[in-house]
Amino acid sequence: MTNRTRSILLRLAPLFIILIGVLIMALLAKNRQPPTRSRAVSLGPLVEVMAVQSSDRRAVVEGNGTVAPRHEIILQPQVSGMVLSVDPNLVAGGEFAAGDELARIEPVDYELAVEQALAQVAQAEYQLSISRANASVAQREWDLVTSGAKAGDDGDSSLPASPDPLVLHMPQLRQAEANLTSAKAALASAELNLSRTVLRAPFNCRVRRQSISPGQLVGPASQLAVLFNTDLVEIEIGLPLSDLAWLEIPGAPAKITLEAGGDQTVWTGSVDRSVGVIEEISRLARVVVRVKEPFQQQASTAPELAIGSFVTVQIEGRPINQVFPIPRSALHENRTVWIANPDSTLDIRRVQLARMSSTEAYVTSGLNQDEHLILTQISGAAPGMRLRPISMTSGDK
Repeated sequence: MTNRTRSILLRLAPLFIILIGVLIMALLAKNRQPPTRSRAVSLGPLVEVMAVQSSDRRAVVEGNGTVAPRHEIILQPQVSGMVLSVDPNLVAGGEFAAGDELARIEPVDYELAVEQALAQVAQAEYQLSISRANASVAQREWDLVTSGAKAGDDGDSSLPASPDPLVLHMPQLRQAEANLTSAKAALASAELNLSRTVLRAPFNCRVRRQSISPGQLVGPASQLAVLFNTDLVEIEIGLPLSDLAWLEIPGAPAKITLEAGGDQTVWTGSVDRSVGVIEEISRLARVVVRVKEPFQQQASTAPELAIGSFVTVQIEGRPINQVFPIPRSALHENRTVWIANPDSTLDIRRVQLARMSSTEAYVTSGLNQDEHLILTQISGAAPGMRLRPISMTSGDK
């Protein structure tokens, strides 16, 4: 092959390649098949459902309140004097049993008063014995005089039938008896004042605060400490009037929960009374819950039900029979629920409620046994919408 021929072939090669490509494209276009058309099928959103079951429940009424002591007193002495001693435990947070000694006031003046009262009693008893002896002698003399007059002796026949009380020393005797009674009362008062020099706990208590020290002069107006009872605390909570109908007052069991540091500590109590007052602003009724032995119910590592704690109170109410308990989140506006029909379509149904708790709603009508309640939130829900239901296991409910 000559150089000229080779040059011509190199120039025509691109044209041959283009021609071959065009032929291939024409062949492919001639043999192509049109795409098959298929109808799109909407499977609907994926939803979680649960089978509803009727059961018996108890109404639970929930409220919040602050823990307060049932009894709280200001410790004040009933006698005056200098503080002789103070129990080392008489400080804020100190705990005492009923009858424990808290402090002692110097008793010398009151001991002397008791001795003086004893002497007055002894003197009054002596005067009474003399008065009784004088009255006895006067009575015997009168009897002798009257007996002689009756015998016709030298007695005076003009004697009265009964003598004047002064003759028999009766006023003097009554005066002596009254003096003895007064002396004994003075002795009892002196002994009582002496006993009051020892200040004792009136009940099982803790000290909220104290302001007493040895050597301090105190009197009946002195405020030495503030004590509160540890046997019983109260929690006053506000409840809507509609909730009161579900409670047995008094006696309804209650659960008191304190949240601290992410942990919950629970105490048991009961409803003691209704205050009988409706708050003007909130229009809530006031109910008082009592907790017995609040400082002994919990473990040693748990926080105490301290005075002033803000707690949640759940009160067990009357039974609600044969209702459908459903999650409160499954209840929609206008008290409607979403039901997955057997053909996997959506049904929006209105229901009647007995009441609602913080987590559940109790349905009395509008649901049937084993119907599938939709738990998933659906955007643009409409009756007849196609669904893909997935049943929840018992552990998911």
